[in-house]
Amino acid sequence: MERAILFLLISSLMLLCAVFDSVDNALAKSISFIGGLLFFLFLLLGYVMFYRFSSARKQNSDSTAKRNGKPGMIVFFSHPLAKKADIVMIISFVISLVMLIIGQVNDAIHGNFLFNFISVLSSAVFIFAIQMHAILNGVNYRYYMELKKSE
Repeated sequence: MERAILFLLISSLMLLCAVFDSVDNALAKSISFIGGLLFFLFLLLGYVMFYRFSSARKQNSDSTAKRNGKPGMIVFFSHPLAKKADIVMIISFVISLVMLIIGQVNDAIHGNFLFNFISVLSSAVFIFAIQMHAILNGVNYRYYMELKKSE
């Protein structure tokens, strides 16, 4: 589970390379392109690790974390850590939406590196937070917590 979350975090951080796309330089464009490739690579690795963990949970018939609840994507604030992820998700969504609206209203601001950085950062945080929302509120995380308690 830890590796899946780590890979998803790295994937989201790779989005920060998109800031260099607005710089008119071949090296900056290359960094942006490589960052995009790494984003998808780590995203795939994260979901593969998560799938492996989920398969192990399903094979363990002794687990009390059965699939009797709602999917983690539609559950909110199920425990303190999930509450933090949900709050970060909501705040980063609002910031991303505001940045999108500002960018649509003022076309000249797209050349501003700081604006692009804040816009991409808020989007990266939102993507990671929505993934953590789904994971932390889901049945696999409950199973993970069961394993941690038994150690």
